Amino acid sequence: MKKKGIWTILWLLFFMGFLASLAIGRNNLTIKELIAALLRQGTTAQQLIVYDFRMPRLFVSIFAGAGLAVSGYLFQTITHNDLADPGILGINSGAGLLVLLYLGFFSNQQTTGFLPIIACLGSFIAAILVYICGKQRQRFDSNRLLLAGVAVNAGISAITLLATVQISTDSYRFVTAWLSGTIWGTTWKHVGMLAPGIFVILPFILLQGKHLEVIELGDEEAIGLGVPLRKKQIFFLCCAIILAAISVSVAGSISFIGLIAPHIAKGILQRKNNQAILMTAMIGTLILLYSDVLGRILLPNGEMAAGIIVSIIGAPYFIFQLLKKSVQ
Repeated sequence: MKKKGIWTILWLLFFMGFLASLAIGRNNLTIKELIAALLRQGTTAQQLIVYDFRMPRLFVSIFAGAGLAVSGYLFQTITHNDLADPGILGINSGAGLLVLLYLGFFSNQQTTGFLPIIACLGSFIAAILVYICGKQRQRFDSNRLLLAGVAVNAGISAITLLATVQISTDSYRFVTAWLSGTIWGTTWKHVGMLAPGIFVILPFILLQGKHLEVIELGDEEAIGLGVPLRKKQIFFLCCAIILAAISVSVAGSISFIGLIAPHIAKGILQRKNNQAILMTAMIGTLILLYSDVLGRILLPNGEMAAGIIVSIIGAPYFIFQLLKKSVQ
């Protein structure tokens, strides 16, 4: 299928997911009621549901899904490991631990303005730990790095579990919901916390896309072609960590989007360039958007967190890719 046809399908899926996210919930809206609400011609209750409850949730799904997906793309390119993902490497867990400590012991649910900064700090700490554990004789081994990420992720998750025991009941409910990757309850304030980072960092990544293509060829080839490898690796690594951290700080601890979305995009385009980055962002958006919608449908009473649905899809996919890589 031609690229234009693929993009048409993706945009069609996005449009359908956009409408479904605004229409489906505890109080379902018909297409006629949804259009009336969007045009400010519906009832007060319908406009409140669409603009104050569901639309912020929609935009958080869009931005967080794109951020996690592009972060995974960068990690896979830098480490030359197709199994790299911010969740598997412990980046999400690092952000989650500091956010939990901040919300549980130093703040409350209403004072969340510093969450992106707190999350970024936690992610960088986790990244440093993975770097120290994964480094071997001044070079990286992709398998060693993956194992280091899994170990750091497990260790931080254990500390997180211990910390949840010590916090108050109200904070515990909020934090456990956040750790499951729920987007329920997000507001325009959360969109404002997430959107600036996406809109600032993604253009910078695209501007450096040519260097990313060369790095994909291998470290020695990149150095031979004149790329300042260490500087570019640090730049892309920082971008990947920040994208994952700000996404996790708002949408909760969601794994595997950064694993699945780049694989699908690269498989479709057969090339690793700026178009692959944009398609990765779109696919990540669709995964989180439809997972959030499914979470509202699957349970007769209540909702299932989007992060749980993504994990149900992503965990078997990770195992399949791991076994496939072992055979090769």
